[in-house]
Amino acid sequence: MAYGAMLTDSAGIPFYIGDTMPLTLLEKRVLNVPAVSGSGTVINIFNNDGVVRFVFANSNAAQGNGLNTCEVLELSGGVWSLRCAGPARTVNVYIFGYQFQPVPAWGIQINDSQGRCILTNETKVLSDVQKLGNEGSERESGLNANFTLSGEWAVAPVYTGNYTGTVSIGGQVYPVVSQYASSARFNGSTTQITSGYVGNSSSGGGGTGTLTNYRNRLVAVNVQRY
Repeated sequence: MAYGAMLTDSAGIPFYIGDTMPLTLLEKRVLNVPAVSGSGTVINIFNNDGVVRFVFANSNAAQGNGLNTCEVLELSGGVWSLRCAGPARTVNVYIFGYQFQPVPAWGIQINDSQGRCILTNETKVLSDVQKLGNEGSERESGLNANFTLSGEWAVAPVYTGNYTGTVSIGGQVYPVVSQYASSARFNGSTTQITSGYVGNSSSGGGGTGTLTNYRNRLVAVNVQRY
């Protein structure tokens, strides 16, 4: 380039416009979730309209091991919903996607090759995404993943494992089905990213069953700038 401005990222890589469009924050939603156990509570997020979206969530629930706090994204009846289990808490939902940007009253405006605005000084672009865990390790993936990160992070809501079997309580045998799902809990300074369960607790004596770890890696994003 003989003259003009060149935009680069933190690694010095030039920003290419052409026919590309960055992933940007479409919406941040704050949910007041009541205390609920068992199958959890379901909160509708958006319709399944074919538009590509990437969702992350966190909450202000307490940190620690053995807690059943979790959020997971599900599709049912043409609607994407967040199923939440655990104590009463505030859940933040961050929804990213591809969207042409409104032109600001002042500042920087970047258009694509067809003259459509794709980036401005007010656009909140998805960045600082990390994959957590090791798919080759039973202890460092899926329902056993447990990480503490400095600052406020949110995690992509996914199932991480399941338990199917029976449990003996008071001399009676009951069926148990638990789905494990991701959880991000921010305490004001650090975020614990781990798993909780949706369904019946597998606690109790004399039970038998199968615990399955999906061994998936969790995807988290630093949300302090959103």
